[in-house]
Amino acid sequence: MPVNVKKTVKKIDRAVKKGNWDAVRSITQSMHPSEIASLLQASLRKEKHLILEALDAEVASEVYFQLNPEERVSILKPMRETSLTAMAEEMESDDAADFLGELPEDVAKKVLEAMDPEEREEVTPLLKYPQDSAGGIMQTEVLKSPHDATSRETVELIRQIEEENEDDVEDLHMVYVVNETGRLVGRVFPLKLSTAAPDSPLWTIMDPVEITVTPEMDQEEVAKIFRRYDEVSLPVVDSAGVLLGRITADDILDVISEEAGEDIYKLGGITGEGLHPVHTSIYDNVRLRAPWIMLALAGELVLAIIIMQKFQTTLENFIVLAALLPLVMATGGNVGVQTNTITVRTIATGDFVKSQIKDLLLGELKVGLVLGIISGILGSLIGLLLNTAEADVTRLFLVIFAGIVGATLTTSFLGVAGPLVLNKLKMDPAVSSGPFLVTFNDIFGSAFYLFLGAALL
Repeated sequence: MPVNVKKTVKKIDRAVKKGNWDAVRSITQSMHPSEIASLLQASLRKEKHLILEALDAEVASEVYFQLNPEERVSILKPMRETSLTAMAEEMESDDAADFLGELPEDVAKKVLEAMDPEEREEVTPLLKYPQDSAGGIMQTEVLKSPHDATSRETVELIRQIEEENEDDVEDLHMVYVVNETGRLVGRVFPLKLSTAAPDSPLWTIMDPVEITVTPEMDQEEVAKIFRRYDEVSLPVVDSAGVLLGRITADDILDVISEEAGEDIYKLGGITGEGLHPVHTSIYDNVRLRAPWIMLALAGELVLAIIIMQKFQTTLENFIVLAALLPLVMATGGNVGVQTNTITVRTIATGDFVKSQIKDLLLGELKVGLVLGIISGILGSLIGLLLNTAEADVTRLFLVIFAGIVGATLTTSFLGVAGPLVLNKLKMDPAVSSGPFLVTFNDIFGSAFYLFLGAALL
């Protein structure tokens, strides 16, 4: 049954005001962590950290990652180190590493030192990797067994892990087989263990590991591998092939969501991560959006100067050209943004290979040409109806038609070429979109259109 957020928040706020932490736990005990996170974000109380501290550490650790980034920062600051440590110990190693990375350096160091030695040993190796790398999202909790261990011994190992922590077994999709130096040599599905002869060594029943990733690999590249090969988990190995950990599909779902959000922001000319429509401050919103707006403003000012200096007489004599100038710019800009979006998505999902670049470019140019012809004919007919300057009908038609077709072809080319060039330079292709593409279209499309008008009319 859906939670009535407004009523439940009032109940929790009353309990917090009275210091009745048992009541807080009672209200939230049957809720999913995502629902509790929604309540925390809806609450106007400053003591939200007390609500998180009142929860069981395992629940609190799950609630934490359901909060938006800004909310996390404000809640973490006043929390006790003992509560932070308890939460970190309940997290999987990759989540704990991310959690520590969001704490102030001195606090993170204290929390890490206070953690259970076994938990600390799992988390520490991950802290040296960037958060957006394979090493930053991998888990060190991995089920591995020597290649000469028997099927019976491996099953017994799984049983022991289940007795110690049932949750660990639920998340183990694969038994990774290693040699005496820790190098990954194969894998065995748990079902195969149950059907194999008890005394069979793992090396006789294991399957080869065809796909591995290195800890330095970018998380977006890892996501593409998961998508291409439809894997549930992937092993992470070092340069010598030694097994370091694993990355699971649920971690990749978070990566895909994060990367998609970043690309959407960049398509709109917004730099930065973690923007939230409600919780991000006005200052941060303006700071992240302003650079591209200033670039667009500068481009449009250049356009205004060109028009005033070069085409003033033309526009005075043929006012219909000025009336249809927004139509030319809008048509070219919209076609370019569509093409750019398709290309950025194609690159991001890995849906094409280098040999298809020519096909992609020619295909989008053909689409741009057809759209330009259709829009050009319609725009030219409108121009003829609006013509009051007794301009030559044929020449006016050609100016408007060629201006629109030229704009759509140019932006179609840029919409493909821009992302491809940036991708080749190891830069994010999404930054070629939004204000950059539209501004270039406005400058080139308007200049080309007005030049034709000045030359032919």
